[in-house]
Amino acid sequence: MAQMHIGNVILESPVCLAPMAGIADLPFRLLCRELGGVGMAGSELLNARAIVQGRAAICKKALPPPEDSPLSVQIYGSVDDPLPEAATWAVERGAKIIDINMGCPVDKVCKKNGGSLLLKTPGKTATLAKQIVEATAGVPVTAKIRLGWEEDELTAPELAKRLEDAGIMAITVHGRTTHQMFRGSANLDGIAKVVEAVSIPVIGNGDICSPESAQRMFDHTGCDAVMIGRHAMKAPWIFDDITKHLHNEPITFRGRNDKIKIILRHLELILEHRGERAALHCMTNRIALYGKTLGHIKPLKEWVRLAKSADEIREALEAWLIPVTTDCQSNWLKVNLAPSQIN
Repeated sequence: MAQMHIGNVILESPVCLAPMAGIADLPFRLLCRELGGVGMAGSELLNARAIVQGRAAICKKALPPPEDSPLSVQIYGSVDDPLPEAATWAVERGAKIIDINMGCPVDKVCKKNGGSLLLKTPGKTATLAKQIVEATAGVPVTAKIRLGWEEDELTAPELAKRLEDAGIMAITVHGRTTHQMFRGSANLDGIAKVVEAVSIPVIGNGDICSPESAQRMFDHTGCDAVMIGRHAMKAPWIFDDITKHLHNEPITFRGRNDKIKIILRHLELILEHRGERAALHCMTNRIALYGKTLGHIKPLKEWVRLAKSADEIREALEAWLIPVTTDCQSNWLKVNLAPSQIN
């Protein structure tokens, strides 16, 4: 696969990590990059008004270290919010790409007239995009959209063309409507129509969970790159798998021990960049997703879920790096779980 360009930014791989609130934080982005194959990563969703107001927690998320590059800093808000000012703030502090969220379907974002609600007003949305483009002094601006609000409002091709005319340099399309949320299947035909409508790069998004599904997205839609969101939460090595597949290279086999070492590395990155409280919150929630790739590890998931410190989580994970017999698992359950918890 040839290198992909978004304006003056070069993506070494056409495989991207989606911006995800509460998920695509710095530790997780660094983990995915270390595993390989990430051409570009998206930040967490950042509220434009919070950036302009100088809220420290939000502003910090828009300031990645050099090793977290290229990063697409995603901002959200309505046509009445200070998105151009927020984009200017991020560019002045080193942002290489600004992304406008036009696809988030959750109420928290849509109730503020942002996210997917921007799909309903293509004219006003294109005007907003032009204002952001003019504010970024040549730094590429992209947009992430859905196919439309509902099945009878598939505005994505029209909006994409308007955005291209406004100076947007690339568009990511999630192949569902806002009304669908994450139900049903991604509509590849809908993404293909967006590809046909514009001459700028289009990034396909939705239901990519393997090299084969990524290849289908490329082949069916003609898109220039793919973006993975939800599946990366349980398999952050998927970017490496897809990139190697695209280059006809052998895909790395990862056994249980390899995957547990990856979870341990994630733990250490969270401790380094966000602290123990964040590590506990993340790991006790994410172990169930990681566990889907590890087979029958119910005792491990329970140990991590009940952990009171990062050291306890580390101890639990490291204990499962060596073969564990059925007797060992049974003994652990009897010692560490209340009788009502043992199935």
